[in-house]
Amino acid sequence: MEDLTLRQPDEVLDVRGEECPVPEMSASKKLKKMKVGQMLEVLTDHEPAVHVTLPSLCKSLGYPFVVIRDNGLYKVRILKVK
Repeated sequence: MEDLTLRQPDEVLDVRGEECPVPEMSASKKLKKMKVGQMLEVLTDHEPAVHVTLPSLCKSLGYPFVVIRDNGLYKVRILKVK
């Protein structure tokens, strides 16, 4: 599996300042429009989205993901594999 921390995202979704369920719903909508093999980077500062809702979305879809912490900002990179 490729290292998602090294790859540049194909799309970036900025949901900073938004609380659940907005980050998860926005990511789900964006992923549906993307092609297989593309990577989405979700920018958020809402910890429940990072620790609960976005990982749950990825697991339900079978998409690998990685969380990169950058000060108070989180970058959740999601690879659409199917």
